[in-house]
Amino acid sequence: MKAISVIGGTGALGSALAARLAAAGYTVCIGSRDPAKAEACAALIRDRVPVADVSGNGLSECAAFSDVVFLTVPYAAHRDTLIAIGPALAGKILVDATVPLKPPKVGTVQLPTAGAAALEAREIVGPGVQIVSALQTIGAEKLASGDAIDCDVLAASDDAAAYESVSTILGRIGLRTWHVGPLANAAAAEAMTSVLININRRYKMAQAGIRITGQPKGAPAPRSLSVQAIPGLPLIEPGNSLAELILDALSAMSIPLQHGDVLVIAQKAVSKAEGRFVSLANVVASPDSRKIAEQAEKPAEIAELIHQESESVMRVRPGVIIARHKLGHVAANAGIDASNVGPGADSDNVLLWPVDPDLSAQELRQKIELHTGVRIGVIISDSLGRAWRLGTVGTAIGVSGLAPLRDRCGESDLFGRTLQATVTGVADEIAAAASLVIGEANEGTPVAIVRGAVFNQDDSGNIKSMLRTPEEDLFS
Repeated sequence: MKAISVIGGTGALGSALAARLAAAGYTVCIGSRDPAKAEACAALIRDRVPVADVSGNGLSECAAFSDVVFLTVPYAAHRDTLIAIGPALAGKILVDATVPLKPPKVGTVQLPTAGAAALEAREIVGPGVQIVSALQTIGAEKLASGDAIDCDVLAASDDAAAYESVSTILGRIGLRTWHVGPLANAAAAEAMTSVLININRRYKMAQAGIRITGQPKGAPAPRSLSVQAIPGLPLIEPGNSLAELILDALSAMSIPLQHGDVLVIAQKAVSKAEGRFVSLANVVASPDSRKIAEQAEKPAEIAELIHQESESVMRVRPGVIIARHKLGHVAANAGIDASNVGPGADSDNVLLWPVDPDLSAQELRQKIELHTGVRIGVIISDSLGRAWRLGTVGTAIGVSGLAPLRDRCGESDLFGRTLQATVTGVADEIAAAASLVIGEANEGTPVAIVRGAVFNQDDSGNIKSMLRTPEEDLFS
């Protein structure tokens, strides 16, 4: 089926659907009571989608255009439109996307006497039309965006073949469709629209949708990993309870923690809460620091702080000082940072790492676990460079609740060979995944939840177990 009709195609949902179908290679006819308006809408789509084969016409002419007709009109026009196009629908598939919304109470479920708009449609057009109810939970903005759509379509129909045809069409425009039973079950999807409207309003969401989860019976659970930034955290100030701020943000977004989740928290947020600010105006540089500062082309006060925070300075180049931090990490500038420290480009404040990141992670974990009753891991991360590659990567500098290394020696590979030297730095892997959403610029989301990571729970785990000693470091 390459030709498709979209009745009501000049509206927000209909035009977005028509554009998606045209971009997928379908020949589309947009139908309206005003043929000129339909053709004008088609012209706009042709301008946006160069490959589009789309035209506009009157209602009856559009319904006669193809064997699959999508109906996307408001409920107030539902009956009259069906009466107008009914004679042209005989033997065809009608995809009814109508939702029985009755303004102004669109957030209240108001199903019609027949039980659903789709059931009313069947009464009007008669048994000769194969009706599939679908698309009620897909917002027009999602369709119009052109982006991937992360929610599912619930489709009800008494005709399995008609459903399969519609499912194939929707699949080609990026929608996953579930057959939810007979046409009478359309009532559930139609009612769900009002539920989603309330969710959008209450939680200030944009086009909330639904997603069906699970896997086939007997199939092994698929491995998956999700990383979600936690929005809504304020700018962190010294003395703030970071645990309480995180719990408040989770509650505001209705994001429940689950057993095995890992909270990854940007070092800057922890350092700010712990008041690890230093004003360069209060730093007196030693002669050695001034010499290093000259080589690195950095302020002498920064070089002095690096000296104070480090066991040793290892390399000096213009723009960077590589040092072994007192905590054992090798890092540029001993982790001292001036970005996102505070307002004002002229601020002379810089931020040091927490005194004991493992202890900071432990205290955060214990407070959050006490409040939620959920066993989690906590990682404090910073973006560090690597000796052999360009670019920084999220790296764990403090952990609690998990062993930062996963020793797989003794396990077997796919061919039965015993692994001899496979030790995975899971804390760094999790921190790196979280850094993709935490951000280093103006994102303002210093905390992320990583769900699905495989690690060993260990309340005594600490970051020192994954640091090479100077004797083991071949490149210092």
